[in-house]
Amino acid sequence: MRKFFIAFAMLFIMLLCLCSCSNENSNFCIQFIDVGQGDSALIECDGHYMLIDGGDTTAGDKVYSVLEEKGIQKLDILAVSHLHTDHYGGLIKALSYASNIGVTISNSTYSSNENFGEFEHQLSINGSKITVPSQGDKYKLGSATVEVIDVASEADNDSLVLLIVYKETEFLFTGDIEEKAQTRISEKYQNDKDEAFEVELVKIPHHGSYTGTLYRFMRTFMPDYVIISVGAGNKYGHPDSDTLDLLNSQTWSPKVYRTDKNGDIFVKSNGYEIFIEASK
Repeated sequence: MRKFFIAFAMLFIMLLCLCSCSNENSNFCIQFIDVGQGDSALIECDGHYMLIDGGDTTAGDKVYSVLEEKGIQKLDILAVSHLHTDHYGGLIKALSYASNIGVTISNSTYSSNENFGEFEHQLSINGSKITVPSQGDKYKLGSATVEVIDVASEADNDSLVLLIVYKETEFLFTGDIEEKAQTRISEKYQNDKDEAFEVELVKIPHHGSYTGTLYRFMRTFMPDYVIISVGAGNKYGHPDSDTLDLLNSQTWSPKVYRTDKNGDIFVKSNGYEIFIEASK
């Protein structure tokens, strides 16, 4: 009987070790790619990959080189926040390398914008096409979960808004959403106690442009870090000085990173806290 208990104890310890190793091997990272005046982010979790946007057509070589350097020929998820060229243009070139796509999602299936036909053609070469998910849909990316928070396409800058959850850390991708979408999402996540639905990181909407609803939106989530994807010296004046003032004045003091000043931004998570490095 004693031998039985010893054997059982050893087996139990081995199982614990295996579970521990499995957790240690789990990994999550985001690379916010400096694509100038546009958006692009590559997410990796446990050897599975997701690409959100690809910048303008001029960014195609940059996004291609990032995928090539990492040897990423398969994307489990390709997400296009909305069909403006500064979000999908660079994918035309990039997807000639990452030619295996599990699912392509966006908030619309058609755009009259320049180069959309080329983008659609490249997707067809890769055997993929755009699908519009429903709010609340969830996708697995390794041990992370990607949830569709908003999928409206009524206003010009409405976007696919995604919440990525890895263990206890959460990352919100907002595309170019403006007043109506920001208000809609804030109302969804605010509760009766007026407590924030805190996330670790928010990709600031629309390259840091300012809206009258941005304060409420940011107070809803109170992120520790914010990322502004923006081109240096852009003609739009992004990020807006009012946006920067708002972020700098918040009592929780989020750390701000900008692709125009910091280049590529690398975010890593162990599931409980995040670590950020920048290329410059």
